[in-house]
Amino acid sequence: MNILSVILSLISIVYLIKGFYSLFPTNKEHIDLFFRWQEQQYIYHGYYPYFARKGSNLVIENIGAIDSGGYLPWSFFSGFLFFPPISYPLTRIYHIVLNLICLSILGLFAYNLGKNYHQSYSLFALASVLAISSNSTTISHGQYGLIINAFLIIFYIMLQRNKNIWAGLFLGIAMTKPNISAFYFLIPLSQKRFKTIFVFLIYIIFGTLYILKKTNTHLWLILTDIFKQSNFFTAQGNSLVNLFLPLGISPNNATIILGMLGIIICLTVFYFYRNYSLLTLFAIASIMGRVCFYHLIYDNVMMVFLLLALLELTFKNPHKLNIIVLSIVGITLWIPAKAVNLFPFYEYKIQFIIWILAGVYLLIAQKKS
Repeated sequence: MNILSVILSLISIVYLIKGFYSLFPTNKEHIDLFFRWQEQQYIYHGYYPYFARKGSNLVIENIGAIDSGGYLPWSFFSGFLFFPPISYPLTRIYHIVLNLICLSILGLFAYNLGKNYHQSYSLFALASVLAISSNSTTISHGQYGLIINAFLIIFYIMLQRNKNIWAGLFLGIAMTKPNISAFYFLIPLSQKRFKTIFVFLIYIIFGTLYILKKTNTHLWLILTDIFKQSNFFTAQGNSLVNLFLPLGISPNNATIILGMLGIIICLTVFYFYRNYSLLTLFAIASIMGRVCFYHLIYDNVMMVFLLLALLELTFKNPHKLNIIVLSIVGITLWIPAKAVNLFPFYEYKIQFIIWILAGVYLLIAQKKS
């Protein structure tokens, strides 16, 4: 395991250097970071960003017309934390620091998970989560993935410690990107953690109303605009939605069908496994979120909870089958993103099958342990 830890550590160093290098001014890969910065600047000016498209009289010249879309009002409320009113060059530096902090939270969480069993396990767990190739991709694009993961980890810790009010707050912030975080809400719901649910809903409602007030916009106009946008963006992603498109089902309708199916599956699993490992519930939420909703490869960082749950299972019971399942899932996350992009069939079919089967295996193993 020590040799594997060294190999994965070297891989993680290469990935992270590549990712952070992309945020420096000489590079232009961080296009999503620029989009998020643009959107938040319009919020600061009192305009809802998705109405400031090319040709609109709302376009502010030094910010530029908006070409992006898909985020909900409360996401921009959380955006005050992620995108303070500073220039774009300073925002790049801010996000380098922010991602370093979030990686530290992830690394410390993984390290402590392994430390509960053996010192060598802690180093392996640390190297395993940092060697996920999409860590580099999400950083280089300026995406939210690592930041959302960090808030979900804090949400997990708060649930473990029965700090239910704080848990609701951190889940609310993590809901900045609902296609990653939505199914996690069903965990406190299935466990009847009413304080968590209440604080979460207050955060979402207050954040939404605040943005509507600040931008003088009606919620119905925003939802209508998002519904139009989502048909385009969802079709460009890699999820089970892609399987519905050849059948003539629209991306929006496919997302609704998969979302309802995901809710049913998650609520059932979370109820019957409510007294088992909380990390296993997080793993199931990550799988369902990844396969049911729009994502691109940079969002594979959300699968870290499946990896962590399998690490926990293997550390508890290091028998051959657990090691094999952990290794297979690990490989799907450690291989370079560019290699995955060469084989679209693998990306959203074989990968998904591996992750879903690993989730089923995790649930069966929980019952046996």
